[in-house]
Amino acid sequence: MELFGTLVLAAIVFCLLFLLFRGDSRYARMPPGPTPVPLIGNLLQLNQWAFHESFMKLKETYGPVMTVYLGPKPLVVLVGFDAVHEALVEQADAFAGRAVPPLFKQLKLDFGLGQSNGERWKQLRRFSLSTLRDFGMGRRNVEEWIQEEVKHLTEEFRKTEGAPFDPTITLSRAVSNVICSIVFGQRFDYQDKNFVDLLSLLEAHLRLLSKPIGMLYNMFPVLTKLIPGPFNKMLMNVNELTTFTSAMIDKHKATLVSDSPRDYIDSFLIKMKQESNNPDTEFNYDNLNMTILDLFIAGTETTSTTLRYGWLILMKYPHIQENVQKEIDMVIGQERAPAMEDRRKMPYTDAVLHEIQRFIDLQPLNVFHKTTRDTIFRGYTIPENTVVIPMLHSVLFEKTKWATPDTFNPSHFLDENGCFRMNPSFMPFSTGKRICAGEGLAKMELFLFFTTLLQNFSFCPTEDPDSISLSPDSKLVFKTLRPYKFKAIPR
Repeated sequence: MELFGTLVLAAIVFCLLFLLFRGDSRYARMPPGPTPVPLIGNLLQLNQWAFHESFMKLKETYGPVMTVYLGPKPLVVLVGFDAVHEALVEQADAFAGRAVPPLFKQLKLDFGLGQSNGERWKQLRRFSLSTLRDFGMGRRNVEEWIQEEVKHLTEEFRKTEGAPFDPTITLSRAVSNVICSIVFGQRFDYQDKNFVDLLSLLEAHLRLLSKPIGMLYNMFPVLTKLIPGPFNKMLMNVNELTTFTSAMIDKHKATLVSDSPRDYIDSFLIKMKQESNNPDTEFNYDNLNMTILDLFIAGTETTSTTLRYGWLILMKYPHIQENVQKEIDMVIGQERAPAMEDRRKMPYTDAVLHEIQRFIDLQPLNVFHKTTRDTIFRGYTIPENTVVIPMLHSVLFEKTKWATPDTFNPSHFLDENGCFRMNPSFMPFSTGKRICAGEGLAKMELFLFFTTLLQNFSFCPTEDPDSISLSPDSKLVFKTLRPYKFKAIPR
């Protein structure tokens, strides 16, 4: 009876909110969209496992700018390059807000760089971009850190002696070590128990957040009390993750030298001291903890998933793998490690890497934005604090921007002379003021990991290439890849 009463109350609240929105002149001029039903909004009209596919179909009826209700709240969906670019670039300030999901607030994840807004976001982003750009990692630069880490990964692959194995765990540890070097000033041994446990916890946490229950918690926050099991697990995960980061911060505080920062944490702690008398500063322990987690998560999962997806694609299309290796042999050879300066001489490899990022469509919905003020967009009024989905899938697969959008085709990034050519619709890191802060690092990692491993190994599937499926395990928010095994055959 208690649950029934709660649902009835929620339905009444939805109706009142809906009437209030319709009665407000700002909401009366919002973009068109399907009519919502009480409580659940438009959920029954959407594919619960792939919202982006439903939004693409709705675009045929309502156009590239539409209003959709996920639960009781309206949000605006932008479909296609023109709409996304116009909002995030041409009206950047108005669409620069970050929509912080209710679940994230309940989990106290609304601090740090990724989920912040206003002055907090401005201060943390400015500092983080400057620190990540300028930091040479002590006496070595970031490129050298990556090159060293790829050597460790190469040795791990050699230990398999050509036997089938799942690269997920080893690759995740290698990629994570790069961001660990930048943030913590150290790499971890692949068998380090604390490191292994941390990555396992991170993977489990992201998988849980990506399940439909996570979306339901955001649409109906009351469910965290009615169905508390998954929420309590999420909260426990966050607490364990912050326990690790807090321990790293304490370790840095004990050995900090104010005029000689070793890594990102040192730089942040020094900034905290400098701003200690500023009442408006955002440099505090809550923001440091969450920014570390933001960088750690972004610097581990996205790059490692992209690489694993890339290898699967190369095994399905072995002629592409052979062409990449020919270019590696011609430009780099076998006597030295790949370096970033090689990329400009390797248009085909560069094209393949860009096409992997486009084709896998890692975050089809993008990270949600929100409007920072009442905004006029294409004749519609979008009120302040409205959630906005600038859908990356619609840009990366737009038929008018790509010759064969549904096919893996490196020629999307090559001109008639075989030279690399950037496509303006390539935006896997989003675009505008909220573009991924780690874009430069991710591109460097992808190139060096990809070329070094293909320089040393050929990747062979354990099944017929025609049988390899490229479809993800989940594609609701963040695409996750099904586990697979391959054989790394030394060249």
